[in-house]
Amino acid sequence: MNKRISIIVLTYNNFKYYKECIDSILCQTYSDIEIVISDDGSLDFPRNEIYNYIYSNISKNIKKITININEHNLGIVKNYNKAIRLSEGDYIFYLAIDDVLYDKNVIKDVVNYFEETGELIFTGYKDVYNSDLNEYIKTLPRDNEVEILKKKDARVLYESLCKGSFISGSNTPFSKNLIDKYGYLDESYCYLEDYPRYLSLTKRGCNIGFYDRKLIKYRSGGVTTSGKISDVLRRDIRRATIEECSEYFQEKWNHQWIIDKKLIGWGTGDCYKNSTDYIKNNIDYLVDSNKSIQKTKIEGKLVLSPEVLLKEDINNIFILIFSYANYFDIAKCLEEYGFKEYKHFFVCTPNILEII
Repeated sequence: MNKRISIIVLTYNNFKYYKECIDSILCQTYSDIEIVISDDGSLDFPRNEIYNYIYSNISKNIKKITININEHNLGIVKNYNKAIRLSEGDYIFYLAIDDVLYDKNVIKDVVNYFEETGELIFTGYKDVYNSDLNEYIKTLPRDNEVEILKKKDARVLYESLCKGSFISGSNTPFSKNLIDKYGYLDESYCYLEDYPRYLSLTKRGCNIGFYDRKLIKYRSGGVTTSGKISDVLRRDIRRATIEECSEYFQEKWNHQWIIDKKLIGWGTGDCYKNSTDYIKNNIDYLVDSNKSIQKTKIEGKLVLSPEVLLKEDINNIFILIFSYANYFDIAKCLEEYGFKEYKHFFVCTPNILEII
């Protein structure tokens, strides 16, 4: 008897692309699929329209359809937990309403991978597209991040996630056995359903596997990819860093790194702008790979090309990386220049500075 997989689709005031999302589910070749759609209190959720569209195009492999409408907005995390509780599948695949499954065999391959490996949770690739889903941008996770995942070491993965988030909830299916063993998502968070969860799991020794396959096509412009971070999301990120990563950063950070060293910052975004006055006042200059801002000044500090680091005395500088999202790409570049993590560079964000 085939195991059932529940595809969970969360919605909130965003229905422009729902047909593309639903179509990518209805065309799947796997034989036992449940669809759970949970709306988080939208102003005008088109329940009948969505219900009729599904049943007009349904095939025999769609065994159950559940459409839930929350009376009030709960937030992404509580809505997700509610959808998981409503689901009956042995496995869960979360799909945003504006994303699509990569091809018709994704779900069949995902179930087979669970059955072959016995993994509780794993992630795969997602191709990032523009908002119209007709222009490819990039594939995530990046090669150096995949190398970390392929080590199959929960502790290594936990320490890496402390320095940067690179596992997305939208292409990370899991077994219901994961819920039985580690519980539901932490509902004290509002928007951030993935990062705190993966930090907590790996910290407790649960590895997150890697399936070398593209699972979804991801439409840019979501809550965490639009470039606009709300105060609620910012609080979630801060709390995840402080509650899940404090022990790691307190153990690893050494103030001797920066004493009597020339400090250089890599990155010019919010992580730098919101850092402490001490850090900003003692930074000699900034580097950034964005050529459009090179040779300009950010808050009084000159921005130069990263290649200028090759001219520095490697033993007399320390590089503070002001980025979560691009930490591993920057670290790889610095290692190619001859610098070593901890000895010559480390991640530096306002949340980390608060910890140390």
